[in-house]
Amino acid sequence: MLRHLERCWIKGGFHHWKSQQFVITFLRLSTIFLCSKNMFSLRGTIDIKECANINLLWSSLIVEECVRLGLTYFCIAPGSRSSPLALAACSHSLTSCTSCYDERSLAYHALGYGRGSHKPAVVITSSGTAVSNLFPAVVEASQDFVPLLMLTADRPPELLDTGANQAIDQVNHFGKFVKFFSLPPPTDEMPARMILTTIDSAVYSASQSPCGPVHVNCPFREPLEDSPKAWDSKCLEGLNLWMLKEEPYTKYIKVQRACSYSHDNMSMLLDIIKGANEGLLVVGSIQAEDEIWAALQLVKHLSWPTVPDILSGLRLRRQLTSHNGIEHNILFLDHLDHALLSGSVKSWLKPDVVVQIGGRVTSKRVSQFLELCSPNSYIFVDKHPYRHDPSHLITHRLQCSIIEFADIMLAEEFPERVRTSNTILREINAMVAMEIHMLLT
Repeated sequence: MLRHLERCWIKGGFHHWKSQQFVITFLRLSTIFLCSKNMFSLRGTIDIKECANINLLWSSLIVEECVRLGLTYFCIAPGSRSSPLALAACSHSLTSCTSCYDERSLAYHALGYGRGSHKPAVVITSSGTAVSNLFPAVVEASQDFVPLLMLTADRPPELLDTGANQAIDQVNHFGKFVKFFSLPPPTDEMPARMILTTIDSAVYSASQSPCGPVHVNCPFREPLEDSPKAWDSKCLEGLNLWMLKEEPYTKYIKVQRACSYSHDNMSMLLDIIKGANEGLLVVGSIQAEDEIWAALQLVKHLSWPTVPDILSGLRLRRQLTSHNGIEHNILFLDHLDHALLSGSVKSWLKPDVVVQIGGRVTSKRVSQFLELCSPNSYIFVDKHPYRHDPSHLITHRLQCSIIEFADIMLAEEFPERVRTSNTILREINAMVAMEIHMLLT
């Protein structure tokens, strides 16, 4: 079938088809695509649970997230190993697909699209030398700061260094000319939301100044077509809200002092925070003294239960005379890590919205607890653009300093909510603190 498919692609070099016509053409060629026509039904009612196998599931998630991020133009070079990605792209109702058998020409076509539209085209290729053929356009995109997203299929690790056809080391294949992301071979043993956060981070890297090419390597095992092969739907946990909406899983928002932020995006974030029933503030690692001060101002203004990481600097808040009395008004869960050894704590702390400022959380137990809670919204604020999201929970990624975020928040009014659980949590925290003190003295 793939030979027929390649002839269809090769015959005229470039072809620009609407996705529906593209799928119909494929259906005439082979029964391989019969089950994929309804992979995406009505917009907003995606039934990814019907994907025939795990390869098609991952590919469908990749394409859908690209579309939600505004990337709808796909440039596809024919090949066997990239079949799941090509199938997912051509089956989506909102994509526009262009094909060419020559990867070098295809990459330059995608480069031109990026120059003109100022957003990335998505290039899909097979593995091996097909990837190397993209190199000239990649270098040009890097030098000229043109956004470009490359999804390269790859052989699975067990076929590398074995003499398998078109199996080369594609990790960091383009060196310093790209920002690189590598997905593992599709499996139902890890949360599928990992795919979405990877694509969100990759597209943000390609689109934000300085723009440039991004390479996402996608290894696939057999089957490459839509042959039915059972997979465990537990890997879809945490995607219920995503499947009901048409928005990307993680939204990136950038705030800079010199320019105004997107009013709509910030209004959305503020509405989420104001609407929280059980909000939780997590303060990660903070290095600068002025940011520690800003964090304290935010804690005081928001009045949410606060988990200060051991590297946050907020464990020394009692030394700040200007904040005397803050302990009486704010619930600081300094010892949540130890308190979580008791299962009862989890029944009293069930956040629906989490705001995290600062760097990583040191405590493994706290991180596991937040993953177990699976809050509706998880807002992460830090000045760098990198993905610090090992549990793949973050729904909103705000790129700005803690000081800038605190300034925005202090200009707003937030409703005070009476939480009966706070009294119990305060007592638990005090008991744990006393027990630790007794053990150390």
